[in-house]
Amino acid sequence: MFQIIKEEAFRKELDAVIGRAFLFYGSEDYLKNAAVRTVRERLCPDPAMAFFNDIIFDAADFTADKLLDTMTAPPMMTDARLIVLRGFDFTKMSAADLEALTDVLVQLSEYDYNCILIPVDMGMIDEGYSFEKPSTLLKKLTAVLTPVYFEAPTDARLAKWVAKHFAHYGVTASAADCTRLINHTGKTMYVLANEVEKLAYYVLSKGRDTLTAQDIPLVAAISPETDTFALSNALLAGNSKGALAALGVMKFERVPPPFILGEIANILSYMQSIKYLLDAGKSIKEAAATLRLHEYKAGLYARAASRSSPERLVRAIALATEADAELKRSSQSYAPLEKLICSL
Repeated sequence: MFQIIKEEAFRKELDAVIGRAFLFYGSEDYLKNAAVRTVRERLCPDPAMAFFNDIIFDAADFTADKLLDTMTAPPMMTDARLIVLRGFDFTKMSAADLEALTDVLVQLSEYDYNCILIPVDMGMIDEGYSFEKPSTLLKKLTAVLTPVYFEAPTDARLAKWVAKHFAHYGVTASAADCTRLINHTGKTMYVLANEVEKLAYYVLSKGRDTLTAQDIPLVAAISPETDTFALSNALLAGNSKGALAALGVMKFERVPPPFILGEIANILSYMQSIKYLLDAGKSIKEAAATLRLHEYKAGLYARAASRSSPERLVRAIALATEADAELKRSSQSYAPLEKLICSL
């Protein structure tokens, strides 16, 4: 039986990932994908051998038999092979498919030159109440793999990450300005990475190597969190007119559809988590501490969630997952978001 661990513990085990399987879950998809890249760089450094030793299975094309066939063949001209299973939605996986997957993973010890990673997008697996109180599914999966929890970074850690990102481009950013950018743009790491790159090139184009507070509002996008909260709230209230109006504002501002949906999914997830915690007897203060949210924001989410049944929240998250799959096929289209609104 494997233990559920956090990202920090996983990074300490990077030299011992061969012959093991890991499932990445939690609220920060950027960090999960970064961890996949790190393992790939260690196990498959030669691009010429990637075809043989760096295997990716998408959920739409996956079968347990294909995974087993891949596992049995030895790697080419190296000691290890990386196998990544991506796009899996465990909330929709049948009991038979889950059993077939675990039946293959339990055989990994016989083919211990493989490392299997399963990064799961937020909302696509039942995580349970918290890291300390995982879901029944996560506990069950510890029989064949190690779940790794990727939590959203604290404000201080996120600010340090932003500063390092600027330094990568040769630009110095103070702690205060990094925090200012986070407050301006939001805490989604994919968005922050994009805004840091834009700001860095802007600063360098001006012949400088230091970010100033004045650069941020000139270049960086404003966080649409308020609009996405209004959109999510309207969705759960069945107010399609209000939801379409909020979406219309973001369309006018050309906010990328994947970002809008990502923020909606994040808010819905927080609403569901807070509702579970309150139903379990936690106070708003305790729920906020568990989820690392500001107490005021936790209260907003709690009030919004209180106007919706647990079933409606689950349905909203499921429909958001379907919209995400459609967006992956057409990332610049707002149609999946409009379909999501109409479906609720």
